[in-house]
Formats: sequence, C-alpha cells, structure tokens
Amino acid sequence: MTIQQFYRTLTFIDELDSTLGLQTSLDLIAQTLTTLVNTPNQPPLQSALASALAKFSSAAEQLDKLISPSRAAIIAEMGGSEFFDPAIAERVDASISKNAMTPSVARDFVQELATGRRAFLDTARKTIQGLETLGVKVATLEPGSADLEFLIPRELFENHLGKFAKELTFINRLIEHLSEGITGNAEPVKVEALSSSVPSIGVAAGLAVVATLATVVNKFLEAWERIQKLRNVRNDLAELNLKGTNLEELTEEITTTVETVVEESTQLVLSSYQGEPSRKNELENALKQDTRRLFGQIERGLTIEFRAEPKPNQTEGDRKALTTISNLGQRMTFPERSQEPMLLESGQVVEGDIATFTHSTKSTTHKSTTSRKSKESKKETT
Repeated sequence: MTIQQFYRTLTFIDELDSTLGLQTSLDLIAQTLTTLVNTPNQPPLQSALASALAKFSSAAEQLDKLISPSRAAIIAEMGGSEFFDPAIAERVDASISKNAMTPSVARDFVQELATGRRAFLDTARKTIQGLETLGVKVATLEPGSADLEFLIPRELFENHLGKFAKELTFINRLIEHLSEGITGNAEPVKVEALSSSVPSIGVAAGLAVVATLATVVNKFLEAWERIQKLRNVRNDLAELNLKGTNLEELTEEITTTVETVVEESTQLVLSSYQGEPSRKNELENALKQDTRRLFGQIERGLTIEFRAEPKPNQTEGDRKALTTISNLGQRMTFPERSQEPMLLESGQVVEGDIATFTHSTKSTTHKSTTSRKSKESKKETT
C-alpha cells in the first residue's frame, strides 16, 4: 500500500468507528456482562444487555456497505480485519447465547475482543497524529468533485524508467480519449498526487469521465468472474489431456466475452458524442485499443481507486455521476495478478502502441499496428 492509502485508511477507520459507535457499544456490552456475572438474575441488566446487543448489531450491519473490498484488504493487511468484520456482532451474540449458563465465559470473550479492538483503534489514532506531525498530507476532495488513482505494480514495467513512462503515457491517452468521446474535447489530464513506494498516480478529471471509466472497469471486473471460471474449466480439461474442440470453444468464449465488454464500453463512451463526425471512427478504434489494453493491464496487476465527494444542491447530472462513482468504487474487487496473463502479453506493448485484435464468431486474428510516426522514423534511418 502507498503512504496515502495507509493514511486515508487510518482516518477512515477512526471516522467510521466514531460515526457508528462500535467500540462504545462493545465496551457497554462488556461492562454489562461483568455486572451480570457479579449480580446475576437482574432483569434490568438483561434488558440493558439486549439493548446494547441490538445497537451493536445495527452498527455492525453497516460495515459491509461502508467498507469497500480494496479498503477491507488494507485493513486486513494492518491486522484489523476481525475488528471491522461485518460478522463481529454475530460472534458476540453467539458467545453470549452459547454460554447463557456460564456468563463469565461470554464476559471473558467480549472483554478480550473489546480490549484488542480498543488497542487497535488507539494505535491507529496515534499513527495518524504521528504522520501528521511528520508532515504527511493527503489530497482531499472538494465537495462535488471526484478523482481516481492508478496503482501500477512494478511487474508491469520491470523497474525500467522507459517502460514506466509508457504506462503513464497510456493513462494520459486513456483519459484524453475518454474525455473526447464524452465531451467532444480532449481535456488535459491533471496530476493530483504521485507516490513511489507502490508506484501510483492520482489524477483529476471531469465527473462524467470518472463515472464512465468506473462503469467500464466495473463491466470488466464483472465479466472477469466468468472469464476465470471458463479459464479454470479449460485448464482442467487440458490437464486431462482432452484436446481439440472443447478447448478451442472455451478459448473462443473467453475471447468473445472480452470483446463484448470492449465493444459495450466503447459504445458507452461514444453514446453522446459531440465532436467532429469525421473523427468518430478514428476515436472509436482508439477507445477499443485503450479499453483492451486497460483490461490486459488489470489482469497483470493494475488497480484503480475511485473517490467521490457529494455536496448539497447539485445538478441532477452531477449527482448521478457522483453516486455512480461512489457506489462502484465501494464494491470493486480487482483480481490477483495473473502469473499467466492471457489478455495482454508484455511483448504486445511496443512504443506506447499495442497489438490489435480483429474478432469474429469463429476466429480471432492478430495484427500489429504501427503509428505513422514510427514508419517515418524507420525511413529516415534506412
């Protein structure tokens, strides 16, 4: 994780617990259980315990909605997954129900959980203070705005500066093509933040552009589940030495699934195109190429984080865009980096261009594209 992700996650944890009151409710349950052990058969205490449990359960139910998969992974990496698990209330309730005749056992369980959770929160808060004292700052979103951050694993560019530059060039080209397709003009891409620990770049773009990219990425991630299942079946058949039509059909289905998402994504971007009609076909081809490469890079480990900050009295269009960004950003789960990528091989990335694929229902052909500038350069050197 980057230092920015680390800081944002720590502040998120602190604010989330304060908003939901999870630790306060858990401490109350622990205190009530202690009193019950010391003075059993007290109806008011039983009622207070039931009330505290209900409040704790209601707050815990919100965790699944408020913690995105990517943020949950970072919390787990910090060692706090059990303290922000949506099932935490179920565990507490189960312990109390199971040990109704021996409440001291339930008391010890809840006390241990509450103590560990409180220590984790205290550490998080002290770390926030320490980072702020050391001058660590994270860009905050203005109300009514959104941004996105690309996390580029070093395996994508093998720690080579030139290859890393190509990744940045691709991101710039992707956002420019998206903005041109949506607004009719290729807007400059503004850098918000850079990090080198896990190479990442935060960029700002128009709400419609960010919302559309979030939708495109989500389309692919949803399709990826089907692709993975097809791929697993194909691998199983290959291990059984079953060759021929079955494997070919599965490979064809995988390719068709990807190409369908590429086509749907491209048409989504161009659905309200307002630019020069003569430019549309050229832009459509560029978007297909960009989208295909984006999916290939995601398979090889690229991840994208989307953030949105709503504000009152927004236009209907802005409100919808921010809602889309927020909702999709919360639920996106990126695949683990594939050891055997199939959508985009590193050899297909040449001087910022990638190989293109012409797909039919029966076959997939492959040809390399070279820019006019590259051809002219070759002529000059001969």
